[in-house]
This record gives sequence, structure tokens and C-alpha cells, in this order.
Amino acid sequence: MRDLKSQDELYSLAYTTKQSPTLESVYEKTVSSCSKSFQMVSTLQGLFMKILVEMTKAKRVLEIGTLTGYSALCMAEGLKQRGSEAKVVTLENDEELFKTAKENIESSGLGHLIEQKLGNAIDTLSTLDNSIPYDLIFIDADKNNYINYYNTILERNLLSDDGIIAVDNVLFGGFASKVAKPEDSRKVPPLAKHIHAFNEHVANDPRTTQVILPCFDGLTLIRKGCP
Repeated sequence: MRDLKSQDELYSLAYTTKQSPTLESVYEKTVSSCSKSFQMVSTLQGLFMKILVEMTKAKRVLEIGTLTGYSALCMAEGLKQRGSEAKVVTLENDEELFKTAKENIESSGLGHLIEQKLGNAIDTLSTLDNSIPYDLIFIDADKNNYINYYNTILERNLLSDDGIIAVDNVLFGGFASKVAKPEDSRKVPPLAKHIHAFNEHVANDPRTTQVILPCFDGLTLIRKGCP
């Protein structure tokens, strides 16, 4: 979730490798022309997702929530040296956003690394080929379906044994932590309750281990296996 840049974020950006002109162009275009630009990952988080792909040596990436294609392009840049089998598969339910992302992806020079799928994400996840699982799965879509996305991914074995699920907005602007406090629970947006329910669900799930990072708007990294 994009937000006003804090002094710490501005400082971090000043000492972080700059994003490519392609990424910068898509980012600025989204900010200036998309009414849902607040849902886009920040520049710093986009660069983090790129380096996460590189660090994990991922070849197959799945993204739930394309928006205008910025985060998919960030991760695709991390795949450029991973060979002919490398690909980001990105899911989007909004037809207008799908078209905007298609334009951005086709003009980026990275279209060969990205496959778009339009439609309900649960339906798409239920029919994806799982013969070759994904090394990195990024969930950044409708918060009320986070548990459904997570369960479908695990039940269909879409995540590789050494893969990572990265889930965005798990602190939800500081509201998720208030849900657990009875005195504060009436003061939170309804979606924060879905986020808190997801965080509880994952924390209590013996199938996985996880860590919540209090950066960006909260990012959870999840792996298969017991602690």
C-alpha cells in the first residue's frame, strides 16, 4: 500500500539502488492516472520484491493482484537472468486494470517474462497447472479473501517445497493490532478484521512457519514446514 513517504523512507531511497526507467515510468503513470494508485506497492517495496526474487533464485513467480503491473514488472526484472523458464504469472479481476497492466507490460520490454490472467483469483488458482509449483507467491489483493488464497495455494500444492509466500498489508495501517484489543476493536475498518483473522489463521497453522516484518504496511513471509 503506497503511502506518504516518511523521513526514514526518503533516507532509505536515497541510499538504495535506483529503479530502472521502465519501473519509474509505470510508477509515475499509475500515481498520476489511476484512482487506485494508493493500492500500489511503494518504490522501496517494489525494489525489495525485485531483490527478493534475485536472492531466492526464484524462476516461477505467482502474483495475486496485478493492479497496473508495477509490482509484476519489479519481480520480472529480478527474473531477467533466470533463463527461458522464468515467468511471473499475475492475476487480476478488474478488466480495466487488466488492460492498463497489459499496456504497461507490453511497452516495458519484459512482456516475455509475464503472463496475465483475468478473472476471479480463487477460480484461477483452482485451475492453475500445479505440476511445476511456484518459488515465490505474492498476495496483494482483496483482504477478505487472504485466507482463501492462502488455503488454496497450500491445498493445491502451488508453492514449491523451498518457496516463499509474501503477503502484503498485514498490519493494515496499524489497525490490525487494534482488532485484538476489545477496547479498540470498534474503531477499526472492517478489512482490518479480515487481516487480523488471516494473521491468526497463519500463526496457528501447523503446515507453515512465518514471520511478520513491520516494514511497508506489514509484510509476512511464509514457508512450508514446522518450526
